[in-house]
This record gives sequence, C-alpha cells and structure tokens, in this order.
Amino acid sequence: MVAKERHVLGDGWRCRPGDNIPESVDPGTWTNAQPLPTSIHLDLLADDKIPDPFPAKNEELVQWVGNKTWIYEKRFTTPRGLSENPDQRIFLVFEGLDTYTTISLDGKTILETNNMFVGYRVEVTEKLRPVPKSANQDDTHILQITFHNVEEKAVEEMNAHPEHSWFSFHFGSKRLAVRKAQYHFGWDWGPVLKDCGPWKPIYLEVYQSRATDLSIATNISPDHKEATLEVALSIDGKADSAKIEIECEGINVESRIIDISSKCTAATIRVHSPKLWWPWTLGEQNLYTIKATLFNRDDKGKEIVLDTIRKRFGIRKIELVQQPLLDAEGSSFFFRVNGVPLFAAGSCWVPADSFVTRATSEKYRKWIQLAKDSNQAMIRIWGGGIYEHDAFFDACDELGILVWHDFMFACGIYPAYPSYEENVMTEARQNIIRLRHHPCIAVWCGNNEDYAIAYLAQAHRGAAIHDPAEMEVEKIKESGFPGRLFYEIRLPALCKELIPEIPYWPGSPYGGSFCNAATEGDIHQWHVWHLDKFPYQDYPRLGGRMVTEFGLQSVPHWRTVKQYYPSKIFSLDDVRDYGSDEFMEWHNKGRDGANNIAKYGTDNIHFDGSTLRGYTYCSQLIQSEGVATAFRSWRRMWKGPGQEYCGGALVWQLNDCWPVSSWSIADCDYRPKMAYWAIKRENRPITVSLARMVNNDLLELEAWACNMTLHSVPVSYRIQAWDVRTGRHVWSHIVSIKTDLAPNRSTELGRIQFGSVLIDEGETKWSHLVFTIHLLSSPENLLRASPVVEEETIAHHTSFHEPLKEIPFGTQEDRVSVMLVQHESTSIIELRTTVPTKGVYLDFEYEQSAEWDDNGVDLMPGEVFRLRVTGLEDKNEHILRVYWLGEDGWQSQLVFV
Repeated sequence: MVAKERHVLGDGWRCRPGDNIPESVDPGTWTNAQPLPTSIHLDLLADDKIPDPFPAKNEELVQWVGNKTWIYEKRFTTPRGLSENPDQRIFLVFEGLDTYTTISLDGKTILETNNMFVGYRVEVTEKLRPVPKSANQDDTHILQITFHNVEEKAVEEMNAHPEHSWFSFHFGSKRLAVRKAQYHFGWDWGPVLKDCGPWKPIYLEVYQSRATDLSIATNISPDHKEATLEVALSIDGKADSAKIEIECEGINVESRIIDISSKCTAATIRVHSPKLWWPWTLGEQNLYTIKATLFNRDDKGKEIVLDTIRKRFGIRKIELVQQPLLDAEGSSFFFRVNGVPLFAAGSCWVPADSFVTRATSEKYRKWIQLAKDSNQAMIRIWGGGIYEHDAFFDACDELGILVWHDFMFACGIYPAYPSYEENVMTEARQNIIRLRHHPCIAVWCGNNEDYAIAYLAQAHRGAAIHDPAEMEVEKIKESGFPGRLFYEIRLPALCKELIPEIPYWPGSPYGGSFCNAATEGDIHQWHVWHLDKFPYQDYPRLGGRMVTEFGLQSVPHWRTVKQYYPSKIFSLDDVRDYGSDEFMEWHNKGRDGANNIAKYGTDNIHFDGSTLRGYTYCSQLIQSEGVATAFRSWRRMWKGPGQEYCGGALVWQLNDCWPVSSWSIADCDYRPKMAYWAIKRENRPITVSLARMVNNDLLELEAWACNMTLHSVPVSYRIQAWDVRTGRHVWSHIVSIKTDLAPNRSTELGRIQFGSVLIDEGETKWSHLVFTIHLLSSPENLLRASPVVEEETIAHHTSFHEPLKEIPFGTQEDRVSVMLVQHESTSIIELRTTVPTKGVYLDFEYEQSAEWDDNGVDLMPGEVFRLRVTGLEDKNEHILRVYWLGEDGWQSQLVFV
C-alpha cells in the first residue's frame, strides 16, 4: 500500500473554437492555453487573439467569444511510478468547469457537466492503469473538454420547460436557466463577458483509500470554559485507523487514535479553556488546525500512511437574534458572537474580476484588509457571483471579518423542476461541505432579491403568482415562484443537516408580511438612488432592522478612469459633457447612472460634469456624504439590550470587477473613493454626531455618541458654532459634567434649540453656521481659552447646513495650508485653514503608490488635521493637488511639498 498521489494536469493545454474543423485542415486554429486555472477570454487575450475587453468599448469587440463552443485539449503520458497495485484506483478530478461540457479521454466520452459551481470526479483506473510494455505501445493519452455555447444551452433548457416563466427585470432571462455566475451575463456594474473554461484545477488522483471530508462542529459552554468538538471523518476505501490531531499556535491540544470500522467515523473531543475566534471588533482571531491521518498496517504490522487531510477552524458561537423590541414594532435582526451582540457594519462583495481566475490569494487578502482598515466587520457575498475561493475565506478568518453568504441566486424567478433541483442541491451540498469549517461564515442566505422580483412579477401580471403560506412541495413547484422550494424547504434542511450551528435566512431582503419590511428581517434600501430617488438626507428615517444594501454611485479615481479611454483623447481638464460621454457612459452600466449622478450632485452642490476632475470629485463627495449619513444615523439606532432597532448596515458595494463608475467604495485597482474614508470615520469604535432640524425659524441640534467597545467610556463634550464666511468662532456650549458612554450602544447626549441668530453683525442664516462637537476625555481642561484642545478629543464631528449648495462658502484662494512632515516609513500631511472648509481631498499628481489613512475631510479654523500617507517615493519634492468645496463648486490648488 502507498499514500495517495496527485498529478496536476496544469500545463500544456491548448484550445480552439469547437466548429468541428479538423486539425489537419486548419492547424492554426489552436491557441496555447495558459496554465490552469484559466478561461477562454484570458487565453485568447494572452495570445493576442482579442483586445483587452476592459478599455474603451472593447467589450463589444469580444462578444463573439461568449457565443461560441470552445475545445480544450491536453496530451499527457501515464505518470511514472503510477502503482500497478490492483487495490488502487485512478480518478480524473475536475474542481470547476465553466459550465456545460463534454469530456472525452482518448476519444471516448467519460463525463458531461452542467454546473460551474460543482466539482466532478471520474474513475479512469482501467483506462490509465499501466500495462506490460510492448514494442509499439503508446502510453500517451488525449484529454479533451468541449465547453458548449452557454447561450444555446440556456435556450435549449428554456424551450424544454415552457411551463416556467423565466421572469426577471434584470439582465435577461437566459442566465436563470444555467448554473453559472450570473454576472457574466452583465449587471448594472459589470460587462457582458460570458466566459468559459477550466476555472479550477484538474488533476489525476491515485489512491487506495482517501479522506473525503473532515468536519468540525463546535459547541461552547455558557461560561466559555469548555468547547465540545464533534469531529466526523469520511473516507473512500479501506483503512485500519486514523490519528486525529488538534493544534493551536503550534501547540498540540489533542491527539487521538480511532479505529475505522465504517466509511464515516465520528469522535467527540473536549477542549478546556478554548481560545475563541472573534470578529476583529470584539476580540482575537484564534485559529485551530485539525489533521486526520489514515493508516493501514502491512504484513509486518508497520503503519503505512494512506492520506492526510487538514483544516483550520475556529471555536465560536454565532446566533441570528430576532426578538421583540422595546417600544417598537416587529423584531430585532442582529448577530451575536460568543454571546456578545454586534452591530454589523460592512459592505457587499461582487466577484473581484470579470475573469474569476485572476483573483489570486494576494488580491483577496488585499481586499479583505482594505475592508478591515475601514472598520468593517462583515462582508456579504452577493448571490449573482460565485461561491468564492478558499483564499477569500482564509483572509476573513485571519483578519476577523464575518461573512454573510448568499446562495447563487439573484434577481429572478428560478425554476425547480427535478433535474434543476438535483443540480442545485448538489451544488449547495458541495459548497457547504467545502466551506463549513471557516469560522468567519455567520449566515447562509437563500438568494438575493428573488422575493422582490416575485413581488414585481405579481405587480407586472396584475395577479398573485404564489401563495406565501403554501408549504406543500408540489404546489410550490407548480406556482409562479417555484424557487421557494429552495429558499424555504430544501436549503434550510440541507443547512440543518450539514451546519446546524450556523444561522440560515431565506433571502435578502426578507422578513415580515412584505419582503422589504422595515420592522422585521433585513432590507435593501433603494428608495435613495433607485425607486423614489429620495434625497440621501432621508436615510435616518429609512433604516431597518438590518440594512443589507444601500448606496450611491460615483466615478472612480482618474487613474482608473484613464483605462476607459483611448490614450490619444484622455485629458483630466478637457471640457465636455461627461454625463453623456460615450466612454464614460459605456463604463456606467447602471440604468440612468449618469443621470442619477447628476441629479444627486445638482440637488446638493454646484455640480461640475464638464471636467473630469470636477466630475470625479463632485460625484465622490456626494457618495461619501450619502453613505456617511446612512452609517451615522443607523448606528444611532443601536441602543442596547432590547433596543437594537438597527443591527447593521452593509453598503452596496465594496469592490468592482472592472474599471467602471458604480456604487463601489474602492475601484477595481483598490483605489479608495472618498466614501471609503467616510465609512472608516463613521464606524470607528467611538464616534460622536450632530443632527440639525430646522422648523420655521427654529434650529434644533441633537447630539449623540456611539461606543462600540465593550467597556464604559467617561466623557464630556463641547459644541461650537463658526461663521462659514469669516471663520469667526461665534458660540460654544460646554458640558463639563462627566457622562458615561455605556458599552456596545449609542447614547443620546441631548438637544439644544436656537430661536434667534447667534451673532449681531448683520443677518445670519442657519446656512451660514457650521457646528462642531468634540467628545472629550479630560473635563478638568474644558475651560481653557482655546476653542480647540486637540489632545483631549476622543471623537469629533462637523455639521454643515444641507443642501451644501446653499452654504455661502466664499471663494478664498489657497485657503488650505499644507505641510509635509516625513518620517522613515510614513509621511504626515498637516492641514490648516482659516475658515470652515468642506470635503478636503488630497491626491498626488504623479505618486501612484501613495496610500492614505484618511481623506476627504472637513477642516475647521484653529485645528491641525494630520493625514498619514505611506508609499511615497523618495523625492525631494512632491506635487499634491488639494480639492475642496467652494461657493461656486469644487476648487483645487497645486501644492509642492
């Protein structure tokens, strides 16, 4: 007996169109493929057969690729040393094929596939087992994979099932018929690039016995002093014993030898004083490693290793809490980790690239680190992408980011006929088993917006398409919304079987009598931007028990925008209508995207859509103001036990899959937009805020603070007013009595009402006044003469009148003073101003590697605002452009630092 062997078939592939053209007739049709994993667009791009689909309007030029059948082929010889042991078996393993394929080995069909998300194994023992050598024996084999035209397959599937409605308002109906990444068919932030190919590894596996799975379910005692691990080992083949080992930080926690009498062996292991895994906002990310080694004994009693399987896991308890609230309708919706409630601030995730094989481990790590650096605690994997690679979850495990994971359904009425049902359940089972050991996964969710689509379908048809109370399987299948079979019956049952300790939720949004109810479950808040196009100032009244989508679009950094344009016509300062520019329009896939950018811009500021600098700055400023308003107001609704009126907010969206104007807070090249830093500021552990309400001639200020730490914080605070025109400090309100901010909740600090002007030198309107609040830690120093005592500040907030276009900012030139203080690895930019200044954004003209810890900030007189920047090249002088919002619109100045 010998150990399991793996022979990777990664190199030496070639591909060509599947038009039945004999190679002897046209051998030039073959293209050398890149090492696996790969895809057809990437292989054609590498061979200069197609242009890069991302720049300009090249997407149009490559549409033919997604409308063809493609053939991949590899010739290989039987691996040397392949055992001739009759007890050993040989399998061809395909971890992921996109999507419809016919696979042949030496001209004979061995497998047909129809699901991008499923892995396949085919036994080829007799086909590849070595035979005695003969003079004319050829041990070369030909493995050929035909990737069928997905459009044609979708039409075939739809025609075979005319009883199904195939209804969707989004991006065509053909995508609903195929189990493939839905965004490949286009979305309102992504291109139409119907890719195909071997997107995961292919290899030969040779073994007598192998470990097929190692599962770990954890249960923690109420006092956290002991954890019970239910370990289950599944095997294929025969083995005498298995050794289970558990380690933490290199120290052995448990070792156990178990006799194997069946193909699935379970063991209960108790861990005393376990080191728990926490999201980073609550604690440490302690990880354990479990290893199972299969053994057999030879004739002499010697133990021979057959296979080894390892997994990392965390010990933690995650609950989705839905319970009655004090003085409010409905119920809560929040997560509790190891007994501690969590306000889940974060973002939604779309695939990192239009071509999924380009998302490397390093790229995943960079994205997850970017999210953590902006104080996010949760990422939602959206249901129109893919079940992400293990590297994504490894990064979340290590960095302490919780994951809300949709199953792969998005915005459609999906079928549930028997073959489709079987296909989906195989997909779900495989991916749950693959991912269930990751402690970061907090919830599995049935779909994205399918319940909303069903509601729209009813409105579209003028009659109900289903009975929400109907739970009989056959009647659900016969209804106009058969997907409920998955979301409410099959998937929750599967999750209960495989991951009973992890919450399941039927859809996003879902809850209450209406799928997007504000008082139960989660909501997608699109009354801002879509639907009614409410102003973003309405976000405080548009919250829900948890908001899992909301956002506004903006233009990405100009370096990313530059990828849109042919270089000969690109200019930052050209005057043109960028809202209707053909390249800008092409790279904004949102319906009315450019119009909405202009609407929200002109509603709030003197919006500039005529220069790229102005268009970029203005759109990013409005996006940042909108998402900041949302996070600020919804965190306020996290008021403590029994008052968790909002349990989290996930902005749409963290990332992009190509260069595009979208809702992302960082573009496809990881460049943060101003909204990124706004989210970082609003989700700091301790924040303080002001809200102003004007009723006739009365102005009322409301003040509150959020303390998301797990300990009380004693504070006092000071509110001040400044004249935006002159920078004059005109009023102060000092509260010197110490207030304790209770842990893990918001605290109301009080209200102040004004009924008259604050200064007597001429007319003063509320729009002329800028208010600031500083949360202070040293009450004994409150009566110092200086209006700003920087070293005492725990948190601060600046409140400008809204809409911003009504503020008389003035037109002072060079109003922002900039100084660079360099250190070994970090540089500090010091900012000063003489008048209140809104939205100060800094950007180096030539330094592409510069990274900021904050940006897009508000400046007040007397303050020194320090921004940390890393990655500056070692030069004597740097050219920095400083942007801000002025009376007549955005302004900027060049500064040499």
